[in-house]
Amino acid sequence: LQTKLPKSPDFSVTRLHEDFIWLHDSLIETEDYAGLIPQQNPAQDFDGPREKMQKLGEGEGSMTKDEFSKMKQELEAEYLAVYKKTVAVHEVFLQRIASHPILCKDTNFHIFLEITKIVRRKNIKEMFGVFFKSMVKSADEVLFCGVKEVDEFFDQEKTFLVNYYNRIKDSCAKADRMTRTHKSMCAWNTIILCHFSLF
Repeated sequence: LQTKLPKSPDFSVTRLHEDFIWLHDSLIETEDYAGLIPQQNPAQDFDGPREKMQKLGEGEGSMTKDEFSKMKQELEAEYLAVYKKTVAVHEVFLQRIASHPILCKDTNFHIFLEITKIVRRKNIKEMFGVFFKSMVKSADEVLFCGVKEVDEFFDQEKTFLVNYYNRIKDSCAKADRMTRTHKSMCAWNTIILCHFSLF
């Protein structure tokens, strides 16, 4: 992945699937980015290759060399296909974040791109904080289990505003495309008129 975001001109970092999950979770946990996350990070689906590997291990003694090598090649091909698919989805995820005007400025995204060591995972203090929040939430649920604070008016207004925002955003994008098309057509008309005026 090439980007103009890192501070160093030439470097490479290695990331695990868990690092992508960390980046996705850190973006989701930021309230300012509500509704901006490009996509859910995919789960690694190695169940098929894992089952084949188990069969390969169990049947190693009862298989011929040709059967064993054929099954091993199938397993390697399937694993490689799943791996390539996961890498491609991760690249799309990073490209969408990098091209987003707000998300590309996120500190955790820059940490993800620039830190050459393992990306920071939740430390003990953060894990304790999550545990404490869940305990407080559980206690609140027990204390206020009979109290419901649902205001349908605000839920309806929120739904309306979210839908309205999405429609306005789509309309603005279409208007921008139309404006670019008109500018392009005007430029071509000017070129054609200049060309014919020379004759």
